[in-house]
Amino acid sequence: MEELLMNVVRQMAEYLDEEQLDRLQNVLYIQFHGKKIAEDKYELQNTGTDGDTHKVKLFVASKKICGRQDNTLKQYLREISSCRTAINKCFDDMTVMDLRWYFGMLRERQGISMVTLQNRMRYLNSFWEFLTAEKMAQENPIKRIGTLKIESTIKQAYTSRDLEAMRLSCTRTRDRALIEFLLSTGLRVSELCSLNVGDIDLYKQEFKVMGKGRKERKLYVTDSACFHLFRYLQERMKKEGLTLEQLSEKPLFAATKKPYNRMTPAGVQYLLKQIGRAAGVGNVHPHRFRRTFATDLLARGMRIEEVMVLMGHTKMETTLIYCNIKQDNVRESFRRLSAA
Repeated sequence: MEELLMNVVRQMAEYLDEEQLDRLQNVLYIQFHGKKIAEDKYELQNTGTDGDTHKVKLFVASKKICGRQDNTLKQYLREISSCRTAINKCFDDMTVMDLRWYFGMLRERQGISMVTLQNRMRYLNSFWEFLTAEKMAQENPIKRIGTLKIESTIKQAYTSRDLEAMRLSCTRTRDRALIEFLLSTGLRVSELCSLNVGDIDLYKQEFKVMGKGRKERKLYVTDSACFHLFRYLQERMKKEGLTLEQLSEKPLFAATKKPYNRMTPAGVQYLLKQIGRAAGVGNVHPHRFRRTFATDLLARGMRIEEVMVLMGHTKMETTLIYCNIKQDNVRESFRRLSAA
């Protein structure tokens, strides 16, 4: 327990001063005194004759073969376990009405959004599709529930004013380098946090990253991002007393205080939210940089097939979800073509 609490304190050391850290440590010790923490493995217990555990293990194995990442597998297990616990029946005995009750309960009692509900239904649908394909279930009850009606809203990219405000709000070279790097590459936050300094070829201004489904792709770094990244690395070499070669095995983006731990996705999200708050920009998060990256490339004339490669997508439809077609461009194209 003590080790866990100290890990929390160390993770927050970058964002809090000594007095705040001491207060955080005291609060944690008071709140968790006498408590025990058990790891949540999201595993189903054996139930004797129903074989649910066996079915889930086979399903997970099939997804592993397909190259699904550990985080995705955990999401499958979490939802399957949650559904079975709530309904309290083995899978063979679950009815469409049981599942309708379960999804309704999630919506009304837990207040989850329709988009989240749709995602959770998708996990269970994939599970039952596997069971029916392998003759372990007669039908997929999720299919009979139907599709959800979800309002289609356009998720906005950052404006030029938003970006300039955030740049001016960066008080550390690392923060500015991180923002420019996200804008330059359109990386997922998990991909960003997995990079080491040595992964980036600063001379060629390019690097390779392992994305979803363990697919590797090559990305490129703009002059501006490369400039701010090199400034940040120079500062780290001086601060940590290392050469660039010695720094190559270190995380690309690290905490600003010893022991200079690798930044986590949660840490990046927290940092960007703080920068957004200081800049007066709302809804600041890593994925919005990814959307801005794709939108900007399309606006500059890059073909969507090329944007798809940079984003690491296998389907063009997925790329289109990320891209905001700017209305000004639509209007100009219409006027140009209608006048021809």
